[in-house]
Amino acid sequence: MSRTEQVAAYLVDRAGVWVDGLELAKIGGAYAWRSRVSDARKLGHRIDNRQRKVGERTVSEYRLVREPRTLLELMSGGNL
Repeated sequence: MSRTEQVAAYLVDRAGVWVDGLELAKIGGAYAWRSRVSDARKLGHRIDNRQRKVGERTVSEYRLVREPRTLLELMSGGNL
């Protein structure tokens, strides 16, 4: 299984739950996990992102959304 597939599977197993980017870095590689999330989106996975401050740290979190994409989203490449 590729690193992208591993990241996607991890998020699928936790659908709807916000996952800290540091967790994804352990699976997708410390320097490439953001690319793995991007690649998983290209495979058709709908993955949301949010950032929030926790003390001095900015936490970047991701979650897989199971709702189907609309036709407009599919036609625009998901860049609405």
